[in-house]
Amino acid sequence: MAGEPIYAAIEMGGTKCIVSVGSNPDTARRHKIETRSPGETIQAIELTVREEIGRSTVEAIGIASFGPLDVDARSSHHGRIGRTPKRGWEGTNLVSQLRETFNCPVKAETDVNSAAIAEANWHVDDPVQHLAYMTVGTGIGVGIIQNGEIVNGLSHPEIGHIRVEKHPSDRSFAGSCPFHGDCLEGLASGLAIDARWGTSLSELPEDHPGVGLEAFYLGQLTVNLILHHRPEIIIFGGGVSKTPTLIDKIRAESLSLLGDYLPELATTTAMNHLIRLPRLDDDAGILGAFMLAQSAHSHTKAS
Repeated sequence: MAGEPIYAAIEMGGTKCIVSVGSNPDTARRHKIETRSPGETIQAIELTVREEIGRSTVEAIGIASFGPLDVDARSSHHGRIGRTPKRGWEGTNLVSQLRETFNCPVKAETDVNSAAIAEANWHVDDPVQHLAYMTVGTGIGVGIIQNGEIVNGLSHPEIGHIRVEKHPSDRSFAGSCPFHGDCLEGLASGLAIDARWGTSLSELPEDHPGVGLEAFYLGQLTVNLILHHRPEIIIFGGGVSKTPTLIDKIRAESLSLLGDYLPELATTTAMNHLIRLPRLDDDAGILGAFMLAQSAHSHTKAS
């Protein structure tokens, strides 16, 4: 790593975080840390980074974090975690603490935004200009790239909490979202699946009605994204998306819901091209965090 800038990339998850330190993310070592209390977790992150850099310094740090998260780099609360079911983490600001500890620029985005950045840009000759990345796991999150840039408003999108039509067979299910009950996340997240069937979607038989029900809800999400953002690519990540046959059922549901309104998307071939699994597998989040660190370093040098 001598002579080259050293970066730290951190992917913060609800149960574990990944720390990668080095000049090249393809060769940088990765460390897995259990997500415990904020104090314990941050201490473990700092120790890991210090052990990796030795007597060297970190040029910049990128963070891909669970949310809600203040993603406005101009805000004095940039990186501050909002209302979260992750006990003890509300109000924690990993950005400010790591900036103070390592005296370097720190940039944070949500985990889905970071994954979207990586999927659109990592090792491709022609970056994808319009992309949606969604993760379906304990919760549901969506990151949007339009015109090559992450789409954020006053904060990042909370598309997991949109309203969707309930399936006729699902009327009696109240939903698992503690804030909205039967929003999309309350109906289609991993927690919702477990609340109905007592297991994960991948553990259910392929012909189980739960798989079709999941596709019914995620197909609505897909069509909303198509009509609102017109992405070139829609990527389904997260644990639920790894269920065999689910992606094909989502494609079929989306095709049916769209009808013939968009002729260029009115074929199975078009849906197969549009709706995909991650090309970076489970690495998108940490690679996106590394790209955030590189961006923060470049911005500092330019200014």
